Amino acid sequence: MRVLRVLLVVLLAAGGFLFVYVVQWLRERHARGGPIPFSRAHILEHPLRPLIHPQRSTLEKFRFKPGDTVLELGPGIGYFTVEAGRMVGPEGRLLCLDIQPPMIGALRGRLEERNVTNAHPMAGDALNLPLADNSVDAAFLVTVLGEIPDRPRAMGELRRVLRPGGVLSISESLADPDYQLEDSVRDLCRASGFEVLDHSRERLGYTMCFAAP
Repeated sequence: MRVLRVLLVVLLAAGGFLFVYVVQWLRERHARGGPIPFSRAHILEHPLRPLIHPQRSTLEKFRFKPGDTVLELGPGIGYFTVEAGRMVGPEGRLLCLDIQPPMIGALRGRLEERNVTNAHPMAGDALNLPLADNSVDAAFLVTVLGEIPDRPRAMGELRRVLRPGGVLSISESLADPDYQLEDSVRDLCRASGFEVLDHSRERLGYTMCFAAP
């Protein structure tokens, strides 16, 4: 009986977390447009997020390797950034671009705390990337694409900064208020000249990888 009571408590706690997450999701869905404001950044670290988007296994799908220069577009406060920095290694560079300066400030503090020296936070706009042409080997966006107001223009900018054959990875989750349908993402990227490399489905979402022309 004691085991059953413990199991019941665990299930109730998990259900409570799920309920809170769904309520937050609905509030965000109906109350905002654009990126999550810094005042709500704690949502990016929700206890259930590792179940939906585990850092390492998600990043491993993005096809970048040690020594690469990688662009993380929309890092927020750095849920993926620390692990991505470790994966590109000391010879690689991780460029972390977010439109909100407070997010960049929080991210910079996190990187200093974790002693990640190859990640470089910068404030900037996806519609006008502050990077040279053909300057990055890979770029990734995790539940960010739907927050960009002019997605075709952003795709054009990503195509510009990626080297020929560079990999663009887009990961979406149904838990995100700005979830983008698979067909719309595929069509958007193809219209910008990208070629589909891989498409994998996962818990409540998917990841697509594209090659730059």
